[in-house]
Amino acid sequence: RTLRCTKPLLSAVLRTSEVESRATRASLTELLSPQMGKDIVWFLKRWAKTYLLVDEKLYEQISIPLSMAFGADTEGAQWIVGYLLEKVINNLSVWSSEPELANDTVELLVCLVEKRERANIVVQCENWWNLAKQFASRSPPLDLLSSSVQRSLMKALVLGGFAHMDSDTKQQYWTEVLHPLQQRFLNLINQENFPQICQEESVKREIVATLEALCGIAEATQIDNVASLFSFLMDFLSSCIGLMEVYRNTPETVNLIIEVFVEVAHKQICYLGESKSMKLYEVCLTLLQVYSKNNLGRKRADVAAEEDQYQDLLLIMELLTNLLSKEFIDFSDTDEVFRGQEQGSGATGRSVSAADVVLFGVNIILPLMSQDLLKFPSLCNQYYKLITFICEIFPEKIPQLPEELFKSLMYSLELGMTSMSSEVSQLCLEALSPLAEQCAKTQEKDTPLFIATRHFLKLVFDMLVLQKHNTEITVAAGEALYTLVCLHQAEYKELVESLLATQRDAVIYQRLADAFNKLTASSTPPSMDRKQKVDFLKSLEEFVSNVGGLLCVK
Repeated sequence: RTLRCTKPLLSAVLRTSEVESRATRASLTELLSPQMGKDIVWFLKRWAKTYLLVDEKLYEQISIPLSMAFGADTEGAQWIVGYLLEKVINNLSVWSSEPELANDTVELLVCLVEKRERANIVVQCENWWNLAKQFASRSPPLDLLSSSVQRSLMKALVLGGFAHMDSDTKQQYWTEVLHPLQQRFLNLINQENFPQICQEESVKREIVATLEALCGIAEATQIDNVASLFSFLMDFLSSCIGLMEVYRNTPETVNLIIEVFVEVAHKQICYLGESKSMKLYEVCLTLLQVYSKNNLGRKRADVAAEEDQYQDLLLIMELLTNLLSKEFIDFSDTDEVFRGQEQGSGATGRSVSAADVVLFGVNIILPLMSQDLLKFPSLCNQYYKLITFICEIFPEKIPQLPEELFKSLMYSLELGMTSMSSEVSQLCLEALSPLAEQCAKTQEKDTPLFIATRHFLKLVFDMLVLQKHNTEITVAAGEALYTLVCLHQAEYKELVESLLATQRDAVIYQRLADAFNKLTASSTPPSMDRKQKVDFLKSLEEFVSNVGGLLCVK
């Protein structure tokens, strides 16, 4: 039924698309609506993604007319791919000044090459090779496209390069697409007078275009091309660190440089084996060291400067979070893509780890995180996600932090619990449990972390018993409370007794006493045992319902 509805709709859209294409060839563009062009491309992308060259192995039943018209090895599939490619090229030539239409057009191109079966047909089209050469040479009108569109176009060209081609053709393709990018970049930054000419508009445009292209290359990463792309990108990353020095007073360029590292870490870290991961950690650590040196003691007085710092910090936190993701999303053990390269080049000792990079990054971030910056919601959420990840993944590193940094981290957790949104409060509560468990593991009772967890016991106790709170955080608060009670049992008893002692109403006193007795009714003292924890959380639900409203002060 869906196919019967789609056939006349596809025919109508293709006819409309052809009218538009003929109008542009007849120089009647001023009579056309960019919105109509956008709608056409919107439909064609979704249709191609759904119906063009469907993988029939994924379906128990499939429409025979669909398979015969647009399935593998059909003339219809070859014709429609060629037509869509021609549509993309025509749109980019005519509508380069319309960012939304150009972006949707390039997304259609990405759709055509992100699936190998479609890409195999695309790369056989002469138009594809012409498009690749034109973009690589920065020829008009492609050089007039917005930065985000150029990034997506590079992503599409890289994805297309991994279609089925013989080795000579593939080598020729990469020579025409990636070699010019590398050569132009090296020729520019290796000029003796580069520090003097770096602020010229033409030079800045070239640098920005190269950085956008690198982001596009990273975004094209897939499990079967990560080995090639990682090696190519690593050659650029060291040079990008050099650019941090040159453009240290140009915030938008610094942001884009950091974004390159963010994209590489985001797309590739999960596939990298130990030695490759270490290379990425090392270059990221160097980037952070350069950023720290360039921004040490720098005053940010005006609003624009504060927004620049907001962007810097947001990107650095994304980078650190992406590096941390390696600890729980790791495909390298079952992945063969680096196996040949890693043999004979294994790590000779872990000189730099994810923890080293992340904790150095935290050294940069924490002193800069003012309450004014935390008013930016996206920055605030990213910041608390990062410190929660650190507490969950590297709890043993927290006691080793320098004193001032440790105090800043603890203050951030308290601020997040008491003064931020319920989402941030939940993140902070989730960070407390692994910290308390770390204290229980070491059994050291005179450490700053042990003392801090005692303070957090009272905060969480007050949150659950004395304050109105969002029910969504009850579970996270309950888990935090339980681990803190296990660690500070005497202090917990003091809190309960102190609370009961303030009650003048005998009925309320008895209800509270009964509720607390049921909450910790186990015959054995609370411990980090999972079953005891589950029982406590179940009892906590009843406790909150019985006590709720009796004592809430706000």
